[in-house]
Amino acid sequence: MNDPEEFSQIRGAQMATLQNDTINIGRLFGPDFFFSIPNYQRPFSWDKDNLSDLIDDLIAAKRDSDYFLGTLVLHQTSENNFDVVDGQQRLTALSILLACLRDHIGGNPVEIQELLMQPERTFAGIPARVRLSVRDSAPYHRIVCTHNGTRAASPAPSILGSTERRYLEATGIFSEKLAELSVGELQGLAEFIIRRVVVIYLAANTFDDAFRLFTVVNDRGKQLRRIDILKAANLSPSAISDPSVRDEYARKWEDLEEGIGEAEFESLFHSLRLIYVQEKPEGDLLHEFDTRIFSKPNRPTRGTNFINTLETYVNLYESLFVTRDFMIDTDYHAKYKTLTYSMISEYRANEWRACILLYAMKYKQAGMYQFLLKLEQMYLGHWVNSIRKDERYSSYTLILKSIESSKFGRAVAENIEPNTEAIRDACKNANFYGTGYAKYLLLRAEIASTELDSPREFTARSIEHVLPQSPAPDSEWKSTFSQSEIDELVHNSGNLVLLSRSKNSSAQNKDFELKRNTYLKPRISEYPRSLQAVAETEWTPKVIRERTKSFAALAVVDI
Repeated sequence: MNDPEEFSQIRGAQMATLQNDTINIGRLFGPDFFFSIPNYQRPFSWDKDNLSDLIDDLIAAKRDSDYFLGTLVLHQTSENNFDVVDGQQRLTALSILLACLRDHIGGNPVEIQELLMQPERTFAGIPARVRLSVRDSAPYHRIVCTHNGTRAASPAPSILGSTERRYLEATGIFSEKLAELSVGELQGLAEFIIRRVVVIYLAANTFDDAFRLFTVVNDRGKQLRRIDILKAANLSPSAISDPSVRDEYARKWEDLEEGIGEAEFESLFHSLRLIYVQEKPEGDLLHEFDTRIFSKPNRPTRGTNFINTLETYVNLYESLFVTRDFMIDTDYHAKYKTLTYSMISEYRANEWRACILLYAMKYKQAGMYQFLLKLEQMYLGHWVNSIRKDERYSSYTLILKSIESSKFGRAVAENIEPNTEAIRDACKNANFYGTGYAKYLLLRAEIASTELDSPREFTARSIEHVLPQSPAPDSEWKSTFSQSEIDELVHNSGNLVLLSRSKNSSAQNKDFELKRNTYLKPRISEYPRSLQAVAETEWTPKVIRERTKSFAALAVVDI
C-alpha cells in the first residue's frame, strides 16, 4: 500500500478527513490508539500456516531494517478510538504473539504488557484499558491481557468456543517457536517488533469513507473475501441504524457462516448471485451484489431484509448440500443423498446448485429428485463436451427463469433436454481413463448397480486398470491380447475398476488370476460393478468391449 498511485487514488476519493502514516508497533500500541473490532468483522480466523509464517518471518528478519506488516484501514470513532475495518487478523495475531513473548521472557516485562493493556494511573485519572477490544473479550482478556495467560491451563476442549480455540492454537504455535530461543534472543525479538515492525495506517472519520478505503485496499490485491465486504455493507449504520439491531444481525450473520462453514457459506453467495441476476457475471461478487441485486426491484435490499433472506437460503442450502436430508421423509431420500454426495464431491463447477436451491425454494420436495436427475445429466452433457462457462451459464439461467415462471416443477424438468447421446459416446471413448469425468461416471455406474435401501457415500481412492497399462513381455496378457488390442482397449471404461484402498505398483502387472485374487478383491469390496469384474474367470478383449457397452448404458440410466 505504499504505491504512490494507490495513495493518489485514495486521496482523490473526496473523503472528508483522511489520516495516513507509517508507524512502528510501539506507537501503534501506544496511548494514541485504542482499537475495537466492529460487529461486521468475522472472528479471528488465522490458520496454522498464517501463524507459522508470521512467527517464522519475524524470527528470521534482519534486525537492522524495517519489517512491513501491511496496511490497516481504520474508522476513527472519537479521539484515539478506532474501529478496525481492515487488519484485525494481523492485530489480533500480533497481540497474541506479544503476550507469548511477555510470558516467555519472564519477570513481568512491563513495557510489553503496557502495549496490550493500558495500566491504571489513579492520580492522572487514567483507567486501565485493553488496547484491542474484541467481541470474545473474556478468553482474549484471560489469555492476552493477563500475565502468564498464555501459559495458564485451558478449559476442557468440549466447552471451548471456536474463537477461543483459535487463540489457544495461536499461543501453541508461537510458544513452540519461542521456546527454542534464549532469553537474550527473546528480548531482541521483542525489541525488533516494537521498534522495527511497521504498518501503514489509513484512518477516516466516517464509516462510509472507511468502507470506501476498505474496498480500494481490497481491490489492490489484499486477501480479503468479498463476502466480508458485503457483510460490512449490510451491517453499516446506513443499512441498519439501530446499534442493538446491528449487534443482533451481526451475530446472526456469524452464526449462519459458522453453521455451514466458510467454504459453503461463500459458495452460497455465488449461487444467490446466479439466482438473482440470471445472467453471466459482469464483475466480482461485490460488484454483482452492489450493482445488479441490491439496486434492483423485487430483489433483497441491504440490511435486515437481505440477512433474513440469507438465513432462509442458508437453512435450505444446508439441508440440500451439507446434511443432504432435504428428502428425508420421502421415498427418494436414499437416492437423493447418495447421488448428491458424489455430485458435490466430484463436480468441478457449482452453477447447478443455484437451480436446485431455487427449485426447492418454490416447489419444495415435489418432483425434486426427477429434477435433480435431469440437471445431473445436463451437467454431464456439458462436461463431456467441454462446454464453455458462458454457454453453461445460458443453460442454467434458462432453467432459473423457467422455475420463476412455471407453476409446477414437473414442467421445469420436462423442458430440460440433456445430451444423453454425448454422455454414452464419452463412455465409449478409447481414452476414457484420461478424461476429467472418468471418476464421476465410474462412481455413478456403481450407484446405479446398487440397491439403495439406505444412503451411501461412494468414494474411491483411485482408478485401476485390469489389463495393465504396460504388461510384461512374457505375461499371459501378451498371449491374450495383441498389441493393437492393448492399445485400443487398455484405457476403455470396460477395463477400469475403482479401488477403495491405495494402489500397489508392484502388483499392478500381475497376470489376471493372481491380480484378481491378491490385489483387486481386497481393494474393491464396496463397489458392486467392480466386483462383477473380479467375478470374471478370464479377462479378454470381448469382456472389455461388453463391459464398455453396458457401462455406457448405466451412465444415463435413472438411478
